[in-house]
Amino acid sequence: MTIRTEEADLSAFTLPSEFDSLKYHIKTLSYLTRAFTAGTLSHALLFTGLQGVGKQLAAQMLSMVCNCLERSVPDDSEQSGDDESSFWPCGQCRSCHKILNKSHPDILLIRPTGSLIKIDQVRSLIQKLSLKPYEAENRFVIIADADFMNPEAGNALLKVLEEPPDRTTIILTAGQVSDLLPTIVSRCMHIRLSPIPEDFIARFLKEDYEATPDEAGILARMASGSISRAVFMKTNHWLDRRNHLIQELVNLRERSVGFIMAFAERLAQDKERLTECLEIFRIWLRDLIVYRYAPDRIVYADLEDTIRNEYQKSDSETLLSLVDLIHTVQKKIESNGNVRLSTEILMMKMAGQ
Repeated sequence: MTIRTEEADLSAFTLPSEFDSLKYHIKTLSYLTRAFTAGTLSHALLFTGLQGVGKQLAAQMLSMVCNCLERSVPDDSEQSGDDESSFWPCGQCRSCHKILNKSHPDILLIRPTGSLIKIDQVRSLIQKLSLKPYEAENRFVIIADADFMNPEAGNALLKVLEEPPDRTTIILTAGQVSDLLPTIVSRCMHIRLSPIPEDFIARFLKEDYEATPDEAGILARMASGSISRAVFMKTNHWLDRRNHLIQELVNLRERSVGFIMAFAERLAQDKERLTECLEIFRIWLRDLIVYRYAPDRIVYADLEDTIRNEYQKSDSETLLSLVDLIHTVQKKIESNGNVRLSTEILMMKMAGQ
């Protein structure tokens, strides 16, 4: 079963600021809380969505509302299905405080160590789950980035999902269903969390990170619904880096082959940085294509003058082939292939060579 989230009004609630974005997921959280109250909540949930849409935060909030000592639950006559506020945690009781402080003994968090969730972590979890919950009404296990489990860890977890402990809910978070073993997905209730709206992200950047209105708007558009991505771009001077790279691309046609090769080599030296650069290039090419048909839909709206001057220098077919080359380089990064050679080919093509 898959549930898609939708926005709800939280004007009546007072929440810690880090949970503000959950207003766009509250209907799903309330649905799950009702299921818990009725004793029908699935023992395994899978939260998927873009990085930064609040998957782990939603899991933490669900664990809080299901264990809140002051949670008010309406009687049967009041449960119309529309009153989300009746199921929200107080945020003040002993249980809520412990969960907020990540010190509750029955709210267990597993995340990758290095680049993977390893079998030793799952074995340790299994040992803890063999014991009864210490104090929670319902124990929660949150496995963040479950798509980073190695095969051994995934198979070990499968045994837990097949024979779930009493009073325990396991929540996995992942980018998409296809990143997990089908046998794991089949044992979970799937909840897809929608991207966060641009206006919320822009307001968040202005209020919490002192972004200017123009900067907040640009970063919100480029964040693609991800708060963490927007924050990363703001705190890492992403706009300055983007402007530098776009200027290099604009001037690339006039550069010598030696310069282009050296530029490609510099990009390929840092795979993490190269991943960011490729995304900048991809959006740039996308805007050059889109500008022909819908100039008001470009992402880099602050660079419209530059886009207007550049979009006719290459036809759509050529631009689409460059996007394909970017995907090729991205796959080389993921598979530890010859990134430098692929980057050199990409830069030569982007220079029109």
